[in-house]
This record gives sequence, structure tokens and C-alpha cells, in this order.
Amino acid sequence: MNNPPEPVLAGLFHAGNTCPFCQESITAGQLVVTCKDCGSIHHETCWLHKQGCASYHCDKSVSMDNPARAADIVLSLEDVAKAPPPPPPRKPRSAQEVAAAYMQPEPTRTSRLAIAGTAMVGLSLMGVYGAATGLIPVMAAGLVLAFMGMVTGIVSLLRISNRENRISGFALAISSTLVPVVLIVVYFAILGSQLSSGAHQHQVNLQIHENLPSEEQLDRMPPAVGRAMRANVVVRSQSGLEQSLGSGIIMNKQGSQAYILTNKHVIGSQKENIEIVFYTGEESRAKVEWEAPEGVDLALLSCQAIALANYKPIAVETRQVDTGESVFAVGNPMGLTWTYTEGIVSGQRKISGGPNGVELYQTQTPINSGNSGGGLYTRDGRLAGINTLTEDKQVAEGLSFAISSTTLFSLLNDAEKKKWFGVEGREP
Repeated sequence: MNNPPEPVLAGLFHAGNTCPFCQESITAGQLVVTCKDCGSIHHETCWLHKQGCASYHCDKSVSMDNPARAADIVLSLEDVAKAPPPPPPRKPRSAQEVAAAYMQPEPTRTSRLAIAGTAMVGLSLMGVYGAATGLIPVMAAGLVLAFMGMVTGIVSLLRISNRENRISGFALAISSTLVPVVLIVVYFAILGSQLSSGAHQHQVNLQIHENLPSEEQLDRMPPAVGRAMRANVVVRSQSGLEQSLGSGIIMNKQGSQAYILTNKHVIGSQKENIEIVFYTGEESRAKVEWEAPEGVDLALLSCQAIALANYKPIAVETRQVDTGESVFAVGNPMGLTWTYTEGIVSGQRKISGGPNGVELYQTQTPINSGNSGGGLYTRDGRLAGINTLTEDKQVAEGLSFAISSTTLFSLLNDAEKKKWFGVEGREP
């Protein structure tokens, strides 16, 4: 306490320091003293109460040199030698490593369920083919696969949404869930369309035997028309649930075997289910004997015709029919069997197909669905062509086309003409 420091009013320099005795902050305007040895700033009252500096440096009562403070722990050199070395300092983590601890972990694999569901949906596409062709087992298999794929996709979505599973494949799961819904709608739309078409066709078929021409009616007709009517047949083909109806021409009969000329598109792709209905009411299952080369819509069928007695082969026109000549057609338009229409040849056309192209007669003779495969005849009843196609009635009227008989004969040799058409060389 010899020569104690002079107290002064605390200014900005003193304010904010902590008194080492009371551990309170010094504020401006208080009386303070500054230790001459260590420079610690005290409240004046604290200095007087302590009777000197209370800082660690000047307070001898807390100094480590005080022999009264005994060491709590004493380490010898042997203890230091036995101590394990400290671990190496850890490498500081990068910002990416720190951020990774708070981010969603990356998926470890793609969902196997999503992959399996997508594969099932892909295989289920065969059901569309089955529905379009009327193959019920194929369509049923496609429906089952589509349903299984949809269920598998839903389960995989639930597993992928659980982030703890750490699996990917969300796009595959969504596609295997939604695509089957579209496919199922397509299946039933096609099936409904075929059932509707089949029901309509069945209704038409019930009318065939109710509208057969009698022999008396045929005898009263002009001879050319009567012969063409007797030569006309109904060609009925079945493809799955869908049934089509067209026309054909009896070209020859050898014993009980009859040969029928028609269009390839009339018999369709299912060549095992073809039936012929004759004007006598007799029905017979037919088989395909011959199909024209690619691009020529002609085919020849054979079948049994027990009730068709004393049939004389239809005459075939081997010359080019001129524009303006009168012609008539016989066929089964819209299921209205043994129908006669007439008109004129409007022009001659040629399209690609076969070895030498296909000659067509353009005619304004009314032709409709069901006339395909039927005959186009000259005024004296000679077969000039086979009715094949017509323009959409909503677009044009009176535009019908028949493949010329000259095109047909150009595809056959003499032996085939003799067997199938009862002619040698050019005409009967």
C-alpha cells in the first residue's frame, strides 16, 4: 500500500474493462485506480478493500510460486515416455463434404419392380394385336400382363417414394402404371368395335337365305343377267370375332368341284375360315387355290357344290372394253345379295402390280362394300372385270374400279385357264 495510485474518474479508455476483484464492468464516471505494476484497472473501493491489486499477476495468494499450493498431479519423465502420441491432426472437411451431411443420399440401385413392370407392359402390347385380329387368347394374355404390370408399377412407386430405400426408377414406375390403363381402354374399344361389327354382319347373314333368287325369277330375267346372277356367290370369311362379306364368281365346275374367283381382300388373312353361299342356298367351305402376284387383288377358291347341277362356265371377255360401252355389275352390296346395277365404262386406267401392271376399268356403275369380288359384265353377259374398289362416297360419286379380265388372263397359262375357267387359249 506504499504510494498507492491516485484515483481518477473513469473515461472512455477505462470504460468496458473488468475489475479483477469484483469481476464487474467499469463504466464511465466511476472512481478507478490503475495498478502501476500490471496496469489492471480497479474500482477504487475494490482496491481499498483488497488493499492492493487483485489481478492474477500481482496477487501473491494465487501465484503458482506460492509453496502453499501443492500440485494436484505430478508427472514423471517415465510417465511422459509411456504416454501414447497424440493422433495426427484431422484434415479439414471441404464445403462439399459438409453439405453432403445435410443432403439426400444418392440412390444405390434401380427398382427391380419398376423394371419388371415395364417389361410386363411391353409384352402386353401383343394384346393389341390379339384385339385387332380377334384372337381372344392373345388379347386375354395381353390384358393379364397389362394388369400385372400396373400393379407392379404401383408397388414400385410406393417403394421409391420411401427415401430410406435409396432406389431409383420413378419414370419406369410411372410408365408401367399409366400405360396399362391406356392399353386396357384400347383393348376394350377394339373389342367393342368388333363385337358391334360382328353383330351387324350376323344380322345381314340371317337375311341371305331369305333373299335367294328362285329359278323362276332367274328364268324371267334377260339371259345375260340370269347367267351372271347364277354365277354370283356370297363369300363369307371369319377373322377372329370379325366377319366380312363379299362377292365371288363361279368360273368353272368340274364334277362337284366349283372354282370361285374373288378379291384377295375379301378372304382376308385368315384363309382357313372361308364359306361360299350359292344361289341355290347351298353352303360350302372353301380353300385358296391361287393368289395373284403382289399388287394384284385377285384370288381363286375351290369348294364343293353338290346342288349346282348343269352349270355352264361364265364367258370371259378377252378384248379391251371401250370407254362408253354399257356394262352391269352383279354382287352383294351391303349384304343385299344378288343385286344388279348398271352403267358405262368411264375410262381405262393402269396401276403398278404384277409383272405387267394392272389394267382397271373405271365405271360409274354403282359399287358398294360387298360388291368386291363380284363380276362386271358386258351387255351380252361376258365377264369384263372383277369389281375391286370404289371411291369414298363422301368425296366422290360414280367412281368405281374393276380389274380387267385381260389382266387376269395375262397371269395364267393355258393349263390353268382350262382347269379353273374351262377355257383353252383365249375364251370359252
